Amino acid sequence: MSKKRKRISRRRLAGQRVLAHVPTFNLETGSHKPVTAARRFIAEELLVPPAILNVRRNEHTTDRFFWGEKGLFSAQYAEENHFLFPSLRTIVDRIGEEVLFEGIEALAADDWEEMEEYEYAFV
Repeated sequence: MSKKRKRISRRRLAGQRVLAHVPTFNLETGSHKPVTAARRFIAEELLVPPAILNVRRNEHTTDRFFWGEKGLFSAQYAEENHFLFPSLRTIVDRIGEEVLFEGIEALAADDWEEMEEYEYAFV
């Protein structure tokens, strides 16, 4: 039997496309846990949201974080819920929804209608 393909979430794919336009920073954990290393880096560099932080734990593992105006989140959460972050809405407005989300509607997934029920959060 052939292996069943994993369903592609349109909502997450849309979020990945938005986050592709966010500045990315790579760092090592050193002697700290990944979240602590990310928070220290943000404080030392005075990072302004939004930003993606790739924190390398060891040679095999890298943790991805999203630094937004509401705090530090996992990058996966930010991808799935990109409409909750006002700074990501400005990216969507600047680039254009037609350009960012082109071709996503062609994918077979049921959660696109769910995403359309949400509106981007405004401060």
